[in-house]
Amino acid sequence: MEPKLGRLKKEKQIALLFDKGAVIKQFPLLLFHLSDVEWQSGVSVSKRLFKRAVDRNRIKRLLRESVRRRWPLLVASGHAPSSFMVLYIGNTLPTFEEIEKSSGALFAKFIKHNNSVINE
Repeated sequence: MEPKLGRLKKEKQIALLFDKGAVIKQFPLLLFHLSDVEWQSGVSVSKRLFKRAVDRNRIKRLLRESVRRRWPLLVASGHAPSSFMVLYIGNTLPTFEEIEKSSGALFAKFIKHNNSVINE
């Protein structure tokens, strides 16, 4: 994934993703995704759960790194391009290993879900 390419930033796209997108849950992560658009991703952490910006930014860095590591697998999987948003819904500061484990299972569910949608 190119550094700036593939980032989900536009408010209209994010609103569409939350309105019409499907949800996959793997605690402590939620994945909203919408197919047949371009490959884009975003991450989010609730300000309500983590008051300190330092904590939110750390979790977002961990999430972005986890997505970056899986990006080639997602793009090369042969699925229709998708935009997705990963949300952290836990209430404790995670370690990188916890994020990696959860995101691995989350993206496995995502790929499985896309396979079932494509085969229908």
